[in-house]
Amino acid sequence: MSDTVKVVSFNIEYCASITKGYWQYITSFWKYLIPHNINAIWKIAELISRENADVATFMEIDGGSFRTMHKNYLNILSQLTNLKKNVFFPVRHIGGFSNQGNGILSKYEVLEVRNIKLETHGENRYLSISKLKIDGKTINVMTTQLALGHISRRKEIQHIARIINDTPGPMILTGDLNTNDEKELELFDIAGLQRVGTPNTFPSWKPKRRIDYIFYSSEFELINSYSVPDMKVSDHLPIVAEFKLKK
Repeated sequence: MSDTVKVVSFNIEYCASITKGYWQYITSFWKYLIPHNINAIWKIAELISRENADVATFMEIDGGSFRTMHKNYLNILSQLTNLKKNVFFPVRHIGGFSNQGNGILSKYEVLEVRNIKLETHGENRYLSISKLKIDGKTINVMTTQLALGHISRRKEIQHIARIINDTPGPMILTGDLNTNDEKELELFDIAGLQRVGTPNTFPSWKPKRRIDYIFYSSEFELINSYSVPDMKVSDHLPIVAEFKLKK
């Protein structure tokens, strides 16, 4: 088994493929509600395979609903890649029309999962945690999407920081945090996590803000990191980072 772990993190925006401009949020709004072409899934699978990823985490992925013709996107990605273990973490379910959540694909055994509803202010946000067994060691992979509003986001970050402090062992935190405010993000630094230094990730057609992140604990050494600017299948760009567990 390799002693490195390569991670892809991606807000895939339900495969609505808003990639050209803000005007598409209006003209393509129907894609958020009714079935549409999911060529984006094939491109995401190609990214995972091209990068030879060991773990992939997702935000705004659909676990199977009317708008996806009741197909679980994680299951499709598992079939198209070498990452055969997958877990969907529900976040927001609207009747049978949408089934929004976080997700993980892994080539490693998934030992345990938790989906923790975050303390917030009028929002519905979760921290999704997977315990993976890698080369005889257990690591925690966490992913989340935080609120747009700073009041809600502050509460969510404070809650996540407490969970981090209470969780032993190697840890990777990924997510769309919807902020580039250093004052907000410093709680993760205080909790002992380091940040992968990626460039701006949003919007994908002209990135102006870095709101997508990968953090990691001191048990890891960062080998390589970068975003993928040519991967325009969402309004976000993906992040890829490779880590090595220290001896």
